[in-house]
Amino acid sequence: MSHQINGTATTYSVPFTVPASADIGPNVLPNIKNPNAKRAQALCPGYTASNAQRTENGLTATLNLAGNACNVYGTDIETLALEVDVQSAHRLRISIQPAYLDSSNISQYTLPDDLVHLPEQGVVQSDTQDVDLLFTWSNDPSFSFTVLRKSTGDVLIDTRGSVLVYENQFIEFVSQLPSDYNLYGMGEQIHDFRLGNNYTTTFYAADAGDPIDGNIYGVHPTYLETRYFEVDVDTGERTLVSTDSATANGTYESASHGVYMRNSHAMEALLLPTNVTWRTLGGSIDLYVFDGPTQDAVTKQYQLGAIGLPAMQQYFTFGFHQCRWGYKNWSEVEDVVNTYRAFNIPLENIWTDIDYMFQYRDFTNGRTDGSNQVQDTDG
Repeated sequence: MSHQINGTATTYSVPFTVPASADIGPNVLPNIKNPNAKRAQALCPGYTASNAQRTENGLTATLNLAGNACNVYGTDIETLALEVDVQSAHRLRISIQPAYLDSSNISQYTLPDDLVHLPEQGVVQSDTQDVDLLFTWSNDPSFSFTVLRKSTGDVLIDTRGSVLVYENQFIEFVSQLPSDYNLYGMGEQIHDFRLGNNYTTTFYAADAGDPIDGNIYGVHPTYLETRYFEVDVDTGERTLVSTDSATANGTYESASHGVYMRNSHAMEALLLPTNVTWRTLGGSIDLYVFDGPTQDAVTKQYQLGAIGLPAMQQYFTFGFHQCRWGYKNWSEVEDVVNTYRAFNIPLENIWTDIDYMFQYRDFTNGRTDGSNQVQDTDG
């Protein structure tokens, strides 16, 4: 179809429709909804730590399979390298990756710094013994670890009672949580601000704008947890209480900490009544713990110390912008701009959506003939 604009003939393109069969794939039942799916925690042997060595800022150790490989969703990695570092006065890093990395497999397990910022080892102003975060580990019955807040004895990370599963296509570890926990973050999703203890958050960037409880555009595998304690005014003894109890009783205090899982593979965190279970399809365990103890302190430690602040906005971005899907051609976009001008409405930028591309194909700008007229996309 054509029409005239200021004497110029413009050919409208027929809107491309995605075929109904485009999203048809194998009928696969998600692991967490399949009662017959293999349960890695029940089938896998875990690991045993050995050769633990003190370092300037923490420790290193070797982890070896504690039994026969389970190979539930891939091939078990027999030998892993553990490294724990106090990176700053408020941040602890726990790294677990295959012990043997070379050019054949390093890209599968090691996330490059130029893709996702790698928090740097800072200069710890005091001896590491003075930092409020304490890492402990045990081989009873297999390798597990905890991270404690030394000033209060509160256990922030606790993998006891579970096994570490580390395969080439599947990694799983479990951290115990107090009942009725207060956990926030794990973006990007549309969900209650307080996530609750019966929720699975998926980390996989999807081009979907508004699915409830589903993954959207961004991936932020980090959470902030706040715990409330009732304080005995006579003895100073602290007792962990639920949010409702803390609100009803005026003698309480709170403490917050943060956890960041630096991994860019498809990943999920199962928020279960007693724990958070981390699962990823690859990469490594690159875990960071922030001691807070206030909520704003956790946010600053995460942004300033670990991932860095967002880039400064360019000046033109503060103006008025319009973006929409559905423009048929450049002439229609030109009409919109001219209408803003006619009504003296400031317009800094106009953006088009995927309809500018030929059949929505990336890196295309439509098909044109010698007169720069957009051709019918069905032709």
